[in-house]
Amino acid sequence: MSNRDLVERVDAVVIGAGIMGASIAYQLARAGKHKIVLIDERAPVGGMSGRTFGQVRQHYSNEILIKLAIRGFEVLANWRREVGCGDSGYARLGYLLLVVKAQLEACKRNVALGQSLGVDTRLVGPDEIKRIEPLLVTDDLAGGAYEPNGGYIDVTRMILSWLSAAQAIGLRLMTGIKVDAIATRGGKVVGVETAVGRIEAPTVVVATNAWARDLLSPIGVEVPIKRMRLDMAILRQGLGRPQVRTCITDGNSNVVLRPDLGPYAWVVAYPPTMPEVIDPLGDAPADEVAQHKQRMDKAFAARLPDYVGAEVVRSVSGVYDVTPDFHPILGWAGVLEGLCLAIGFSGHGLKLAPAIGEVIAATVLGKEPAFDIAPLRLSRFAEGKPMYLAYGPSARA
Repeated sequence: MSNRDLVERVDAVVIGAGIMGASIAYQLARAGKHKIVLIDERAPVGGMSGRTFGQVRQHYSNEILIKLAIRGFEVLANWRREVGCGDSGYARLGYLLLVVKAQLEACKRNVALGQSLGVDTRLVGPDEIKRIEPLLVTDDLAGGAYEPNGGYIDVTRMILSWLSAAQAIGLRLMTGIKVDAIATRGGKVVGVETAVGRIEAPTVVVATNAWARDLLSPIGVEVPIKRMRLDMAILRQGLGRPQVRTCITDGNSNVVLRPDLGPYAWVVAYPPTMPEVIDPLGDAPADEVAQHKQRMDKAFAARLPDYVGAEVVRSVSGVYDVTPDFHPILGWAGVLEGLCLAIGFSGHGLKLAPAIGEVIAATVLGKEPAFDIAPLRLSRFAEGKPMYLAYGPSARA
């Protein structure tokens, strides 16, 4: 530890006041009899959680992510009972994953896996897809997966609700304060160094996502995460124009669309290769914004012709924290005693956050988590045991 002034001694420090950090801090505070500090350089929702797409689903290729998503949906749909403060902004619109012939068997596998675990999902053919969402062109589709419970959430509401509930039961929230380093001694975590002094703690939970490498590399913990920029667009349909009412992922063109209030919709058109970025909060260059619009227009012409010519109201740049298998890294780091990780969500964190808050809190407190997160351990990459991805990086499921 340095000679900086001691600010406080606590039981655990959570770094990152985004959706994951807020969920974890709430669950730790809820356990009671523990002093918990949540710290962030920015205000709550000031990082990547404030630039998220908001779509939620339960369609995955692995049992653990499906179980986490199922629990997440239980919390989202019953927020008042589960949290008791605020709400999640959950809007139930339905979710459609569209696949071509080459992806059909993978889709069947994931639907069957989801059904076996209790997800309300089913395989649908082109005709039924057309009935669910009439604006879609289905001529080249082999089928898809449909979840009536899919939709979107309000990330800001969720975070502020968790933080309000947690502070009411003892959480100390420190914002506008940068963690300069995680302090270690003798192979153990002993706290954090901040701009205002030391906070001593035997446990530190890193929930910073895009900034995780900056904190972990200096203490010898290497995480295989790349920061890839993901551009999003908010569209507005013209007066009297038809509007999509279902959340859609086109596994062929790699375009994802979800409706928003009124005539608005959020759209992501994935590039063949996402650019790696240094500044997570930096905006995309103008030429890349233009390329994103071109990808959208091309996909709309083939799949959603009614959206050709929709006005781009705003473009938003976020960061996709990509791990080699597009799955998160959860649990004890295994390198330093007392270091716990909740990072690398590759866009999947929103619907998983409620359950991950519970399992990380249980892990930190030495309790048996409701779900076995061992498959998501950091060491899986060195062990050659990456998580399975049915469609490959294209549909990211």
